[in-house]
Amino acid sequence: MAETKEKRDLMNLRKALGLFRRLWPFVKPQWKQCGMVVLGMALDGIGGASRLLVIAPFATFAMQQDRNAGTVSQDIRNILDNFLGYSILLVVAALAMATGTLLKQYYTGYVQSHTVINLQRALLHRVLQQPMTFFNAQRRGALMSRMTANAGGAGQLVKLMFDGVLSSPISILSLLAVMLYTSPLLTLIVFVILPVLMLPVMLFAAKIRKATKTKYRRLEASGNFFHQMLEGIRVVKSYRLEAAQREEFERVSEEVFRKDRKVARYKGLSRFGIEITYNSIFAVALILVGLMLTSAWFHEAGGLGMFLQFFAGLILLYDPVRKMGHALNDVQESTSTLDAVFELYDRKPEIGDPTGARQAPAEFAEIAFDNVQFHYDPARPVLRGIDFRVKRGQMVAFVGQSGMGKSTLMDLIPRFYDPVAGAIRVDGVDLREFAVESWLRNIAIVSQDTFLFNTTIRQNIMAGKPDATEAEVIAAARAAHIWDEIQAMPQGLDTPLGDRGVNLSGGQRQRVAIARAFLRRAPILLLDEATSSLDTNSEREVQKALDELIEGCTVFAVAHRLSTIRDADQILVLAHGRIIERGTHDELMALGGAYATAVKLQQGEDGEEAEAA
Repeated sequence: MAETKEKRDLMNLRKALGLFRRLWPFVKPQWKQCGMVVLGMALDGIGGASRLLVIAPFATFAMQQDRNAGTVSQDIRNILDNFLGYSILLVVAALAMATGTLLKQYYTGYVQSHTVINLQRALLHRVLQQPMTFFNAQRRGALMSRMTANAGGAGQLVKLMFDGVLSSPISILSLLAVMLYTSPLLTLIVFVILPVLMLPVMLFAAKIRKATKTKYRRLEASGNFFHQMLEGIRVVKSYRLEAAQREEFERVSEEVFRKDRKVARYKGLSRFGIEITYNSIFAVALILVGLMLTSAWFHEAGGLGMFLQFFAGLILLYDPVRKMGHALNDVQESTSTLDAVFELYDRKPEIGDPTGARQAPAEFAEIAFDNVQFHYDPARPVLRGIDFRVKRGQMVAFVGQSGMGKSTLMDLIPRFYDPVAGAIRVDGVDLREFAVESWLRNIAIVSQDTFLFNTTIRQNIMAGKPDATEAEVIAAARAAHIWDEIQAMPQGLDTPLGDRGVNLSGGQRQRVAIARAFLRRAPILLLDEATSSLDTNSEREVQKALDELIEGCTVFAVAHRLSTIRDADQILVLAHGRIIERGTHDELMALGGAYATAVKLQQGEDGEEAEAA
C-alpha cells in the first residue's frame, strides 16, 4: 500500500513536468528570453559557488601566520601575494551573481507575461470555436475564471520552474562541484544522503495537488456567484435580496477558505519535514566529520582549511535544496490550476469544417429544411420533422407560443447548432458541407436581445463590416433611421455606449444593430422578435428601418406581433416542435385555425390599447 502511494506521488511530479511540456508551446516563442534566464541562473550559481574557493587557502594561510608571525611589511606582502587573486575572484563572482540575478528577474517576468498572454489567446480562439451548446452548458463565472485566474497559473508555473526547479539544481550542482574539488569522499557522502531530503516533498505532493484542484473548483463557483449577482442586480435590488446574496457568498467563500487552509496545511507539513530532515542529517554529518578530525586522512586531505571550505559549501547547499523542495510543492499547486485550463483547451469544437469543405455560394436559388429534428436533451425533442422550402428573396415567418421551437429553428440557420437528424440544404447541398465562415458571411442577424459592445457607436456598426469607410457607416446609419439622433450626440459616431449599450434607449439600440446589419449587406436576414420589447413609437421607427433592410434579402423571421409578418411569403405555425399550419396570412386566416385565433386575439388587445390611449 505504501509502495503504491509513493509511486502515485512520484507520478504526480512527473505529471507536473508533463504539464510544463504541454505549456512549452506557449513558452517557446520566448526561447531567446528563456536562454537569457538560463544564462542568468548559470552566472548566479557558478558565481555563488566560486566564493567557496577562497576559504581553504585563507584558513591555511591564517594558521601559518599564527605559527610564523613576521614583520608588518612581510605580512602585507604575503597577503598581497596570496590573496590578490582571490580578491579579484570574489569581485568577479559578485559581478557574475549580480548580472545573473538581473537576467533571471527581468527575463523570467518577460517569459511569464508572454506565456500567459499566449495561452489566453489560444484559449479564446478555442472557446470561440465552440457551438452554442457549449455556452449553454457552461457557467459563465467558471468559464471566466478558467480564462483569467486559472490561466494566470501558467505564469506562476513558469516562475516556479525557472526560479526553483531549474535554478536550484544549477546552484546545487555548482556547489557540489566545488565541494567535490575540496573533498571527493565527503561529497560522495552528501550525494548519498541528498535524495532523502525529497521524501517530505514526495509524501505530500499528491495531497497538495488534490486539495488545490478542489480549491480552484470552489473558486470557480465563487466567480460564477459574482457573475450571476451582477447580471441579475436589478432583481436583487427590486426584491431586496441583498441579505440572501451575502449569506450565499458567505457559504461559497467559507468552502474556498476551508480548501485553501487544507492546501496551506499540507505545504506547511512538507516544509516542516524538509527543515527537520535536512538539519537532522546536517547534525549527524557534523558529528561524523568531527570524528574524522583525529584521523590521518583528515590531515592528508587538507586539514582544517579543507573542512571549513567543505562545511561552508554544506551550509550554502541548504538554501537551494530547501528552495527546490518548496518549489516542487508549489508546482503541485500551480499545475492543479492548469488542469482545468487544458481541459478547456483540449475541447474539440462539435461544429466545424469538414475535410475539403466547400465555400458557401452568395447566390443561391433555394434553402430547404428536410425532416429536420433537434434536441438539447434526447428525452425532450425540440424540433420534430421540420420540412419547408424558401426561395431566394422570399420571407418566411415562424409563429407560435413560447417554447415551441421558433428560436431554436432560427439558431440552426447560422449553424449555432446542427440538426440531430435531417438536413438543411442550400440548392441541394447539406449546410454541413460548407465552411462555416463562408456561410456566416451570407447572414445578418437582428434579435430581440440586442447586444452592443462597450465601445463607440462607430465600432458597433462596423462590426458588420470591419473595413467599412466613413461614408458606408453613415449610409448604414441613415438607412437604419438612427443617423439624425447620432448627429445630435456631442461625440457623434464616437459616442461611447457603455456596457451592453446602456447609454442608448431600447429603440436606439435596435436601430444601431440594424445599421450593423445594413453594413453587412448579407443576402440572408434573421429577425428574431426584433420589435417585441419596444414601445409603440420606437417600434414604428424600427419597423421603418426593417422594411428597408429586408428588401432583396431572404428573410427568416420570428414575430411576436403578427401584424409585422402579414406580407410574409410563407408563415409556419409551430406547436410542440412540429409545423401545424403553413401558408400566407390570407390563407391562414381563411383556415380559421391557431394562427387566425392568435391574430384576432392580438387585434382585440391592440384595440383595447388604442382606446386606453
